[in-house]
Amino acid sequence: MTERPTSIRRPEIWTGIYLLLFGLAWWGIFSFTRHALDHADMVENYVWGTAWQWGNNKHPPLFAWITAAWFQWFPTRDSAYYLLEEVNLVLAFWLLALAMRRCMDWSRVLIGIVLTTLVTLYGPDSGFKYNANTAQLPFIAGFIWSLLHGLQSHRRHWFVLAGAFAGAALLCKYSAALLLMAIAGTLVVRLRPPRNIVMPGAALSSTVAALLFAPHVLWSIRHGWPSLHYMESAHPAQGLTSVVTAHLIVLVSAVLYMALPAVVWALARWQLPHRSGPMPDAPRLGFPLLLSTLTLTLAGALISGMTPVSSWLIPVMLFAGWALVDRIPAGLDLRPMAVRTLALAVVCLGLYGALAVMKDASTQRQPAPQPYVLQQTMAETVARIYRQRYGQPLNYVAGSFPLPYFVAFYAPEHPQAAYALDLRQSTWLDAHAFRQGGKAVICGTLRYFAQPPDPNCAAQARRQFGPPDEIRWLRWPVYDPATRRQALQTIQLLMWAPTPSPRQTATPPVNARA
Repeated sequence: MTERPTSIRRPEIWTGIYLLLFGLAWWGIFSFTRHALDHADMVENYVWGTAWQWGNNKHPPLFAWITAAWFQWFPTRDSAYYLLEEVNLVLAFWLLALAMRRCMDWSRVLIGIVLTTLVTLYGPDSGFKYNANTAQLPFIAGFIWSLLHGLQSHRRHWFVLAGAFAGAALLCKYSAALLLMAIAGTLVVRLRPPRNIVMPGAALSSTVAALLFAPHVLWSIRHGWPSLHYMESAHPAQGLTSVVTAHLIVLVSAVLYMALPAVVWALARWQLPHRSGPMPDAPRLGFPLLLSTLTLTLAGALISGMTPVSSWLIPVMLFAGWALVDRIPAGLDLRPMAVRTLALAVVCLGLYGALAVMKDASTQRQPAPQPYVLQQTMAETVARIYRQRYGQPLNYVAGSFPLPYFVAFYAPEHPQAAYALDLRQSTWLDAHAFRQGGKAVICGTLRYFAQPPDPNCAAQARRQFGPPDEIRWLRWPVYDPATRRQALQTIQLLMWAPTPSPRQTATPPVNARA
């Protein structure tokens, strides 16, 4: 039998169509089958961003600004947050497609991009989570695209754009510096551009990136570099065994993340004409980029005395599909492979959706929700109780991390939230206004089943703010599917009215309470 002619006539158009389908599919899956954001990262972004500062206690500020700007136009709901992440991923993949187009035809680009989207980090694992790891993806991809343009066309404005993308990536996460160095080094080694192009271009890009990054450096110096201290304490090495184990786990994770794209790549090539012709004449950059970014990421962790985690592979896996498509010999008619790759990817999306719906249906049959599902309920309840008690909106909230951030995100009045009870690390807050304003402290957890509030939380709140005006105990029935037990999840709520100003104290209203 003769093979039917393929319908892939404009692969660049199909690349865009597939990316839109990818983003909409995952947005729908997450919006209808997830019932809570992640543990902390996403609500942290929102709290940091609303202050519009050049830093915070953990990361550079750009992705927090993007989050805050996004929610100027969209409601603070989970589905809107998932939409932000899908827009972020689609933009990153499109910029990556433009970069790949500098080295190959659109049929190969289409195959490579589709294979990249099958990395589970961009789907069921972390595809819903907009944070420092995923926010840098468009800027990393844009850096490759513009730097390739600059090295190939020898035009200065592309090096300026590369520097802008590099500065933006650094303003998302410090470790982007390692990725940028790995990418730039790989491109220079593989493309071998003239030295009189490389040196001025590198100087121009570095200058632009430094100018963009400089305000964050100045802010950090004034505030004692809180983000550097966090970076050192977040993943400390606990001896040689833990370091080796962590590196092995990351390497194994990288192989596993490559598994589904590799299987689809092999199936799509099935019974295609096997030719022993040469590889494409254009430089094969995919595997060198994948290897260099992975190597430098792990080396950076080793040198800095940190234990790497699998989520650090999110920007590294951008090159998974590129590496695979580079292994296809030149001269093959790739249109049948492009059709198969698209079809298999759509099947995968359908399977993911079906599994998510089945899992959600099973969850809905449980006699009570799991604790983490109560994030929005808890936040809206705290805000409502405070309004009913004092007749005014809640201004400030602190307590067990990250409960205050959930209140800041979900409550209609969006109170300012502190990092736990540490006003010093809450650089986005006015500590004096926090102590004087109407506030609540929330003690407890929504992460662990039926765990009672830590008494140290309430004790620390009393030391900082004095005796509360009122204490409430909030309880919700919860269920643990692992042990099949039901219990009550308890949150302790402490509330303080705003401290009256000296003028208000001197001339109280006639109807004031005694």
